[in-house]
Amino acid sequence: MAVSAVLRTTQVTVAPGGAARCHVLIRNNSAVVDQFAFTVRGDVVDWTEVKPARVNLMPQQEVGVELTFTPPRSPGVLAGEHAFALVVASREDPAGSVVQEGLLTLDQFTEVEAAVVPVTSTSRRTGKHTLAVDNLGNHSHGVEVSATDADSRLTFKVKPRAPLVEPGTATFVRVVAKPKRYFWRGENRLLPFTIRVLGPDGAPIEVEAALDQAALLPRRFVRLFAVLLALMLLLVILITTILRQRPLSLVGHAPVPSSTPAPPSTTPTPSSTAPTSSAPVPTPTAPAPPARVGGAGSAATTGRTTSAPAPVTTTFTIAAQAYPGVGGGPQLFSYVVPDGPRHRVTSVLLRNPAADVGQVQIRHDRTVVGTVDLAAVDRDGGDGLLFRPDDPPLVAPGESLVLAVSCGNARDPCTPQGVFTAALVR
Repeated sequence: MAVSAVLRTTQVTVAPGGAARCHVLIRNNSAVVDQFAFTVRGDVVDWTEVKPARVNLMPQQEVGVELTFTPPRSPGVLAGEHAFALVVASREDPAGSVVQEGLLTLDQFTEVEAAVVPVTSTSRRTGKHTLAVDNLGNHSHGVEVSATDADSRLTFKVKPRAPLVEPGTATFVRVVAKPKRYFWRGENRLLPFTIRVLGPDGAPIEVEAALDQAALLPRRFVRLFAVLLALMLLLVILITTILRQRPLSLVGHAPVPSSTPAPPSTTPTPSSTAPTSSAPVPTPTAPAPPARVGGAGSAATTGRTTSAPAPVTTTFTIAAQAYPGVGGGPQLFSYVVPDGPRHRVTSVLLRNPAADVGQVQIRHDRTVVGTVDLAAVDRDGGDGLLFRPDDPPLVAPGESLVLAVSCGNARDPCTPQGVFTAALVR
């Protein structure tokens, strides 16, 4: 072998940012003058210097080569053992080159930085912050994260509380600050607190943050509430005015005018039929003598007079449109009796133009006057089914007459109609 190399120290310890040296004794064992070149191998090559890098030796001559290790203080160079090798190459005898191996131990150093985003959060109930913990050291270790406020006005949730941070990386910790007390109105309240990060060296890192607590009610809530209240009052006044002008039912649909003529009254009248509408239309029922009737009826005169006024009847129609598959009982369609005298319902002409399936109830307010199966109405293509209650109800102004429809159709709505005939009660 043309050359021999002896590493005087096979194990070297160095601190990050520092320097360490070791020496290698090189000897020319050949009989000729030779030139030797020195090369370092391993992950220490970037921060290792060899002096001299090349040397000429006479036969049997020796020289010392110095290796200087200067690892940087960086998370990119990890703490621990790093193997290296010195290659001694002979120019005259390349096959006779030698390799001398050694072991370098790099000490640990700890450096932690922390920052919180956002520094100040604004919320009515909870402030959410994210803490970034940067490990600028050269080894992995755990840290403990906690949060406190001097006035004890906040509670905190930290997740995770003890994360493991890797060198050269950032670990994120979620910090939620929740106030112990809330307030409804007023200016925002600033609640500062401190986040502490405790590393392995025992020196805590403190990061200042704050929660800008806002009131539960927005600042413009009172103004908005006043506007909404004014609109509601205006709507109530408008509905009240409409109800006074034209009676409507709050239970179901308003009465719909019927195109079918009303049934004849119990007493012969000058006209064969009486007109029907959604509002009561009086029909004079005096046989022939002249009569004048007040209240809900109308005046009718003839060429003769009688000693007693003739009874007057009123007709009105309730049209229903009930949809199938609606839960909660039958669907209600009502007529509210307007101001005036009282009437007694004598008959109800039920029509089922679409041949619907189901059931219809005739009610006086919540009292059931009668129940009719829709299949029995117009089943022969007639003019309808005339229903006469056993106990004709007496209705007063403000009370309701109701068609309660239970629709049994598969898809289409049920559209029965009821033409009510009521006699005036003096």
